[in-house]
Amino acid sequence: MNILKRIFTPHANHKEQSFLLTNEDWQILASMLFSQINTSPIINPMVSKTDYIEYAYAYNSKVYSVISRRATAAKGIPWLVYRVKNAQKLREYSGMTNKALNLQKALMLKEQALEEVENTPINKLIKEPNPQYSWQGMIEGLFVYRDTTGDSYLYGVTNAKDVIQLFLMPADKVRIKPGSFVDPIKGYTLIDVYGNKLLDRDRVMHWKYFNPLWNNQGRNLYGLSPLVAAARIINSDNSALNHQNSAFNNEGIKGIVTGTENTEIEYTPEQAEKMRKKFKRAAQRAQDGEGNLYFQRPPIEYTEIGKSPVDLGVLESSQSYMDALCNVFHLHPALFSSDASTLDNLKEARKALMTMSVLPDMDDLRHTLNNFLGRYFGEQYYIDYDVMAIQELQDDLEKLSATLKGMDWITRNEKRTATNYDRYDDQAADILYSTMNEMPLGYSFDSGFDKIDTELEKLRKQYQQN
Repeated sequence: MNILKRIFTPHANHKEQSFLLTNEDWQILASMLFSQINTSPIINPMVSKTDYIEYAYAYNSKVYSVISRRATAAKGIPWLVYRVKNAQKLREYSGMTNKALNLQKALMLKEQALEEVENTPINKLIKEPNPQYSWQGMIEGLFVYRDTTGDSYLYGVTNAKDVIQLFLMPADKVRIKPGSFVDPIKGYTLIDVYGNKLLDRDRVMHWKYFNPLWNNQGRNLYGLSPLVAAARIINSDNSALNHQNSAFNNEGIKGIVTGTENTEIEYTPEQAEKMRKKFKRAAQRAQDGEGNLYFQRPPIEYTEIGKSPVDLGVLESSQSYMDALCNVFHLHPALFSSDASTLDNLKEARKALMTMSVLPDMDDLRHTLNNFLGRYFGEQYYIDYDVMAIQELQDDLEKLSATLKGMDWITRNEKRTATNYDRYDDQAADILYSTMNEMPLGYSFDSGFDKIDTELEKLRKQYQQN
């Protein structure tokens, strides 16, 4: 067993952790970073993560549209299992965070580093993580929870040596159980459940956003959702939509038609009550569609007392809220626009969705998944999403194919490797050819004329002798 495999096994991982805990430099730093880590039984996050699920994702259609668009794009990308052939090339490949920048290099490094395998325990795990979820559904859930709460959690059910099932945990209910200041995470627990049992941290995969809001109680150990930065935008949009719905459903009186200009007249209590009842009847007629004006007394003068959602700019501000949410998640607003003028941009917007928003997070998720599964299956296996299956990158693949077609200084197998196809077994596919009848370089071209000249010379000599 090599040293990397020992590191990735649970037992070796504990040894590595123990070595860190006894390191003097780490103890000095940890005493400052997590000096108040044990002030409560659990570490509470900075914000209510449930509120962001209930009042943003499940309540605001714009938030749902943005987050579900990312999650749907991510779950549509298939994952494959590989065996590592070259660890150095794998490090180079894993370090390429945006494959669209150099797709050819990424595919070539992947071919040099990995070979696809089937019928492994990880293949079975990806095929059916658990009876309730498919792998695609689990990827979708990981993205949705992480975008709404800042965190996603997977719990691995194990046998003696392998993970046999994976379960998605409700991210807003998960709490970190604190350890010592040198070992801040003891485990994880679920709030609002009976028993408050501790889940082993080695069986929990925690995928999170970076959180710069540090404090020495360990709150920065949770992720910070982009929705936190967009909270005021979401609140404003919710208020605007609530006002719009209220105006549509309970329209009420828009104005009063009256005639008096004497502002010194005071209402008696009886007159005020009578006026209130008239207003109530007028409001009901307005809601019933019988007019939204209230007539008081002649001569005629109109006083406006209500504005429509259009007058208040609710509809105009709605698009600005969507644009701001798109910016938070690195999306192009054209993905959510019905304006015909943006249709030409839709194709580029879909590509930007993958290359600028989804794929960088897929790379991060791939790293987190491999670290987690590597503890149990060892470093000889590697899981990765299939970049060739991403429809939005097909134009890049077509351009790459056209470029490779004109590159006569590389072999056919090198071209197939660059486009993620299997190599030919025929040795001729590893030979460079000239452009003339595709003759291998280093070979002379035999036109057959020399042989004809020799035969003609023999016939000429025979004729002369006769």
